[in-house]
Order: sequence, then structure tokens, then C-alpha cells
Amino acid sequence: MPFLELPQNDALLRFEPGQVTFHYLVSTPTSPTFVWAQEHASELASSLLADANRSTSNSTSAQAHGGKVELDPNFPIILFLPSECFSVAHLFSAQLANRMLSSHFNLIALDPRGHGLTKDVPIVQTAGRKYDLDIKAADCLDFLDLLLGSKTWQKGIHILACSMSGLVAARMGAAWPGSFQSIMITSPILEEETSFMVESFQGIKELLEESWHTLHSNPTNDAERRPSEACFAMDSCAKLPGEVVQGFTFRWAGSESIPHHISSYLSRTWLERLVLHEKGLEAARDWWFDLYWLRRRMPDASVASIRCDILVVEGDSDLPYDRNVGQEIAALFRNARRVKVEQVANAPFLLSVKRPEELSRVICEFLEIKEGQEETPTQEKMNLKLKLGMGERMLGLDAEERFELVKVYAPDLVADSDDDDEEDEEGHHSDEEDSDSGEGESSTDPEDAPVYRLRINSVGNAKKGTESRLSATTRTNGTGSRASVSNHLPSMPGSQEDGSGPVVRTLQETHL
Repeated sequence: MPFLELPQNDALLRFEPGQVTFHYLVSTPTSPTFVWAQEHASELASSLLADANRSTSNSTSAQAHGGKVELDPNFPIILFLPSECFSVAHLFSAQLANRMLSSHFNLIALDPRGHGLTKDVPIVQTAGRKYDLDIKAADCLDFLDLLLGSKTWQKGIHILACSMSGLVAARMGAAWPGSFQSIMITSPILEEETSFMVESFQGIKELLEESWHTLHSNPTNDAERRPSEACFAMDSCAKLPGEVVQGFTFRWAGSESIPHHISSYLSRTWLERLVLHEKGLEAARDWWFDLYWLRRRMPDASVASIRCDILVVEGDSDLPYDRNVGQEIAALFRNARRVKVEQVANAPFLLSVKRPEELSRVICEFLEIKEGQEETPTQEKMNLKLKLGMGERMLGLDAEERFELVKVYAPDLVADSDDDDEEDEEGHHSDEEDSDSGEGESSTDPEDAPVYRLRINSVGNAKKGTESRLSATTRTNGTGSRASVSNHLPSMPGSQEDGSGPVVRTLQETHL
């Protein structure tokens, strides 16, 4: 499956072999992973339902023959780097599934530490340093070196990075001079935050710490309970502080709303990793917070070594700063071969989510991809043979990966935690009965295994013939929370077709 282990390197906070294992997905012009996922999301959802009726051994055997997509040496690469706590698929879903980009580039969607399906890594106290921008950049470079077997790619490598990852991309360009054709930064932030932003982030940190202490010092969570009961009780009463929700929503979308499936994803992720986590914000420092606290300007000599093309794209409304900062960021790259700054009119900060078509257009123009650059008849015939195997490869992805794509490209098929307030309790009691009977247990504690929740009627309506396979409930290895998030980020209401209803089937789900 598309997971890649980085080598042990204590100086880079990798204390054991395989401790840092990156999740990634690849799309090529002949195997357009994200275009296929967008067009066949209901098939991916149906495959999750079908998995529930298959034995683990059969499922594993099927996956062994699919999933992995090899890079095409005939095309350049775009490496996608997400910001802050987003998974790369949620943040760049539109660009990854853009037909122009998908037909002209190898697309590599990478989840760094603590993002998406890549786990965070605890930093030992004796390490002597914290997880900062330089280490994140070194992680990404080691990933590329392992994946490509080289620091260069004959057809060229481009980086598309959002927000904080734009600063990471700059460090990558400085560390590997000449390796990258371009660095494209969307939704830029400053190298060093303003005092207002530092104070705001400190306030958010204090609110989260208060929520963590309130939850974990609750006397109702006594040690005499069964572990499953204690975990369920804690998850059920946990919630994010409203000020945190509102603060980040305004930072990213201003007066607009965040799409419902993204707000739900972020709410679940933050609740699990910032409030429910046994180490609270101390653990979050190891993949997110220290990137803020430890930010420093790049040395002039390092910036001067960056000579590739530079694109900076930003909105012009409801920005996190009192001004546009695109020109300031672009001015850092004084030796760049070409520098372009674009502003998207009447757009808030997070362009990839709030103005996806406009951002894709700017990127295609910058990369000089033009409409009409289609395949020749010979290429089309040859590529058709290759694309015929896409279904098998996609259904060969891990269940976690398939569900991640369903959440992004068919969010209406994913049950929200508010669909049925009693669903978690019913599933909880059912799990206890299964545990008592000893039947159907996996090799891991069911309470520690993640679950999938799908609107089964919606899946049935989207792809006929799945209703007969909806009776089973399964769990697999993984970690996660069954938290019911009671205060989602403000979002657009999820659409719901007639007949979809709140009928929910719990299956294996990611940790989100």
C-alpha cells in the first residue's frame, strides 16, 4: 500500500526504523487516481460495505493485487503539501482531480506527520530540539529521495504548498538547489507571525488546555470502569471550545462558511488529537504547534540559493493579516528565475477549499497548460488499455484510504455524527455483546479500532445492488476515537437526497 517508511535519524527526530511512515497517493495521466475517485466514489463506498462480508484473509489477498500506482517517467511531478492539520486529500481535492493537471503531471499527494493517515511521532525529551520547519522539510526531502531514488526527476518536479507548508517548500528548494522547477504557494503566511496572531494562537492554546484538563480530571471517568466504558463516556461528553471553532473558521474563510465535510473532518481530528489525546497539547506540539512557536526567518544565503520559478496566490478579502502578504513572500526569492503573484478577487484565505476553480486556473496558467492539449489518437488508444485496470487498483487500496477518498469526493455518502444521536450508544452496546460472546473478534481491541459510518440508503441509491450487503459490521487494526462532535465548525449544510435519511451503518473508519 502507499505508505513509505523514512530511515531512522535521531537528529531529525526519527528514533526508530519505520517510526515515521508517510502516507501518500500517486496519480498519473494513465492512472488518474483522484479523477477516478471523484467519478466512482459510490463504487469505493460500496467496496467498504462489501468488505464487511469478506474475511480478513480474502480482503488482504485482494488488496495485494492493487492500490499502488507507479510514477510515469514521461511526465513531470507535482508534489502536494497540505497545511496545518488538513489531510492533503481534503485540502487539495479539486486540484488533485483537475483534469488538466491530471493529464499532464504525476501528482503526489503527501500527508506529513500528523496529517491524514500519517501518524504523529512522540518527541523524546532528550532529543534536544523540537519538530520545526527544517525537520518537516527534511522529512519531505527524504520521502522524495526514497520514492524517486534520486534528488532529481528528468521531466522536473514542482511543489504546490499551502500556508505553513509554503515555508516548508522554500526550505526544500534551498536544500536541493536545482531539483525543483517551481514552488507554488497558496494562502501564504509570513515567516514570522505578527504579535496579534501570536496572541490569538496563545489564546486558542489556553482554551484547548482548559478543555483537556476539564475532561481528563472528570471524576466520573473512574478507574473501576471497563476500559471500553471509560473511553465511551469520555468521548461522549467531549467537545471543542466554541472560540477555537470560530477563530479558525474566520482565519480560513472569513465571513463565509467551511464545506460541511471539511468542518466535520476537522472537528473530529481536533477533538481526538487536541482534547481526547492522553497527552493533550503536548502531543500536538510534536506535529503542529511547534511549527508556529519555532518559526524563524531563513538565512539569506539559503533563500539566495532558490532559483526556480515562484508562484504566490492569495485572496483579497477577510485575510488573517491587516494586509495582503503575497508580494512580501515573493520578494524573499530575489534570485528566482521567474516570480508571479496572483490575487483572487473577493476570496478569503483558504483558496483551495473556498475558490478551488480559480486556484486551479491560476496554477494551470502558471505551468503553461493550455486547453486543447489533448492526447493524440495513438496515445489515447494506448492509455485506454492502461486505464482499464484503474478499478482494480483503486479497490485494492487499504480500506482507510478508500474511505478517505469517499469522504472527500462523496461526502453525502458519509454519515455525520449528528445524524443519529443514539447510533454510537447502540454500536457501543453491540460491541460489548460481541466482546462478551467472543465471536468475530479481530486481533485488536474493538474499542481501539476505528469505525466507518456510511449512509447506507445513499450508497444504495448511488450504486444499485448494494442493499443486500449491508448487514455486517467490521473493525480492523487502527487507532481512533468514536467521539460525537457536538459543535462542528460552521459549515454549509450537507445535501441529502430523498431516501438517504439518517440511516447509518457503522463499518471500519479512519482515525478522523
